Amino acid sequence: MDALRLLVKVSRPAGWCFGPILYAIGAIHGNGSRAHTRAAKASTLILQLLSLSFPLALIVFGVNDVYDYTTDLLNPRKTADGLEGTVLAPAHHPLVLTSAALATLLILLLPLSLALPLSNVLTTLALLALSWAYSAPPPRLKERPVLDSLSNGAIIVLAYLCGYTARGGALGRGRGRGRTGVPTKGLVLGLCTAGVHALGAAVDVRADEAAGQRTIATALGARGAAAFGAFCYVIALCAERRLRSVFGVYLLGGLCALLLPLVDPAHAHLAFRAAVYWTVGMSAVWFADKARSVAFPKQRGRDGESADTISRSHGHDERR
Repeated sequence: MDALRLLVKVSRPAGWCFGPILYAIGAIHGNGSRAHTRAAKASTLILQLLSLSFPLALIVFGVNDVYDYTTDLLNPRKTADGLEGTVLAPAHHPLVLTSAALATLLILLLPLSLALPLSNVLTTLALLALSWAYSAPPPRLKERPVLDSLSNGAIIVLAYLCGYTARGGALGRGRGRGRTGVPTKGLVLGLCTAGVHALGAAVDVRADEAAGQRTIATALGARGAAAFGAFCYVIALCAERRLRSVFGVYLLGGLCALLLPLVDPAHAHLAFRAAVYWTVGMSAVWFADKARSVAFPKQRGRDGESADTISRSHGHDERR
């Protein structure tokens, strides 16, 4: 029981929602795609969605806490409440790594056993590989400046694509999909996450410097990292274009948070928390708006935007 409590704490329950949220957004856009592969049943979607909650969080956060032990000792953000992580004693490292490995097998076996499309299996495999490579050596991408933030954003895109491909969305060139073959608005989500990650690195810059860890913030400075994050949001806004949509409001609010540390780096932690809570809150607004548009389809706005606009903002434009 103590072991289970430890694993729950290390996985940061507040972060359990991010994988399912991204998966659900991707699934909605996969269903709205004009280019379909075979779509999964609802029960299959629910099972894979749940696998991206606690199990994925255990991999992403647990493995990170194991290999960040030396820097976490110096980091005031790693507090007893575990909201932003905790200092994981070395005695617990084997348990966490073994549990993360088992969670990896569970997440990977699900799409195989449920006969999901090959694109979904490959996307899931890429998500798991990158989740480990971000924290664990030898790649340990989180110690490669700029790549640390971009790889964090890529994890988000892959979680989104798991839902997108499971629901029947096809990858490849087409309307609403960029040169990479990935839905353009899914890439926008990754940019936002890369920006927030850079802001988090600005918060940790002193602890990382003291531990000799290289991050985007130790390379560019706290202001430089915040500027990179703001730049990511600016690119996302340029891609979104529809600033009157719910997602447009989300991007503008996030950009405001990212600009705060440019004025005074001491506000980086406040801005980081604001960006995270803003993301969760606006996700709830989007889902509520999407549910309303499904329940009352004739009450959509003249631009067809409300829920659909943010839906396309997280995924792509094929629904029109």
